[in-house]
Amino acid sequence: MTDKRKVQTAVLSSPESHEPILMPFERVDAILLRSKYSAKRFFCGVWLGGCGRELYTRIGSSRVPHFAHHPEGSDLPITCKRASNDEASADHLYIRRALVEWLKRHGHRVKAVMLEGTVPRQGGTCTGMTITTTAGLLIAVALRDDLRRDPQRYWPRRDDEHRRGRKRVEWLFGPHVTLAKQMIKRTGHAFTVDCRNDGLHRTVQIGLKVGGKIPLYADLADCKLDEKGHLWTPPLAELLRQKNSQDADAVVTTPPPAIERQTEMAVTGFPLSVSLLTVVPRVAEGRVIEAEISCPVAALPADVVRVRLPQAAIGVSVGRPYQVVAPALVVAESHSGGRDLTWTIHAQDLSPLFHDEPEVKAVEKQKPQPSAWDRATVMITELRRARLALDRAASARVRAALQELIPELTPRQQIQAKKQMSMYGGAYGPQVTPKLAKKPPTDVSRTGSSKKEKKTLQEVHRNQASILFEMIKRADAQGKHREAKELREALSRFLAGLPEGEYQEQLDQLARYRGQLPGDGRRRGGSNQPPGPVPEIRWSDRKGG
Repeated sequence: MTDKRKVQTAVLSSPESHEPILMPFERVDAILLRSKYSAKRFFCGVWLGGCGRELYTRIGSSRVPHFAHHPEGSDLPITCKRASNDEASADHLYIRRALVEWLKRHGHRVKAVMLEGTVPRQGGTCTGMTITTTAGLLIAVALRDDLRRDPQRYWPRRDDEHRRGRKRVEWLFGPHVTLAKQMIKRTGHAFTVDCRNDGLHRTVQIGLKVGGKIPLYADLADCKLDEKGHLWTPPLAELLRQKNSQDADAVVTTPPPAIERQTEMAVTGFPLSVSLLTVVPRVAEGRVIEAEISCPVAALPADVVRVRLPQAAIGVSVGRPYQVVAPALVVAESHSGGRDLTWTIHAQDLSPLFHDEPEVKAVEKQKPQPSAWDRATVMITELRRARLALDRAASARVRAALQELIPELTPRQQIQAKKQMSMYGGAYGPQVTPKLAKKPPTDVSRTGSSKKEKKTLQEVHRNQASILFEMIKRADAQGKHREAKELREALSRFLAGLPEGEYQEQLDQLARYRGQLPGDGRRRGGSNQPPGPVPEIRWSDRKGG
């Protein structure tokens, strides 16, 4: 069973009000609507076919935001018989209000407005309307096919009744009304009327339908009425101009009025999430602003868009970054005869992205700062290099800075940082042979240390040399030749400070690496000749003897 409590449109102030309001589909925009109309009341309007009871905004975390009826009781179901609950259920009210205001702007005084169908009452629907002016103009709107069995035969009689005693009758048909075929057979074209989302309301559009083609739509605000009451849309004016250029002998009895806006056709439109969009106006004149658009997390179909506002832009500066104020709708439009799309964002307003400084240079000050862990990683790398270079002053300086930074890290990062400091002789771990490291290895033999301590020290030195050899291999395998060269130099300095005659095997291994690794031997000069015999290095060679 359809849940009649969930509706997307409501009316403000009273059940008989003609001011509809649309619930946005995005949760953030729905919350803004609730706060904007916190002092207002919403009703299931009788002119929408509703019951007239009060509604409330229902905004959950999973379902689409909507209006809902207040429950009548714990066990009683909602008795509203409203047939249409979607966003288009109030289109007849939007069309009625927009046409009346449009006629007034063109100097016509509205005499009467009649809604047709079974509204106002529960379950009722609006099939159309008629708007009569004091100048003898009647606009007839057919939103649905007549409920009679043969609407195609009934419509001509109804059209004759409207034209009796009136100077001009203009018909507007809904997008799915088949009666438009009768008007196309008579005049070669027909006008259609439809609505599209524009923030919290719906914008009325007039389309030109020729034959079986898709209607070419334009905003009602861009359409004109001439002195005789003829309706002109931008597509119709362009169509007649092309026809006159093809046939020079053709004469148009009524010249089309001047229409400033280009011919456009609405291709698609959908609600827009604006939290990550930034627009920089290039031309700011009137309601329409041409601007560059960007998004840091997604690729956009266009770099330049048009932003249409409800009112003329005031205080919008060219070159300054702005954020689009929701709710917003994006529409893709194509010019008549062209393939390129023009993207238009219909928004409530533009809000400056940076309120303190009006210049775009404020963006440059928002550079992200490195995190505490990033700074700790750099210090650990410097500590490793200082340790390999046997630079005790640099090592102590880096360890002190890293100790001050550790409290800013997370518990897991603190463990990692302390582990690295311990590995390279930091303060948070036991150093390798701390007592022996304070004095040169030669002092051990002079002080008469035991053979066991001397053997242990030799084993430690060999292990350190092995670790350096493994680091050299790894750096060379990863293509880090510069780092491998630095490690070899550090290993050479390390072996030079050890006792004579005890580490000849490590010296020979280092000599072989000098002739094989990149940056040494044959690769240094770019020669492809095999390396010569590696001279055997003795302690006398090392000391220059």
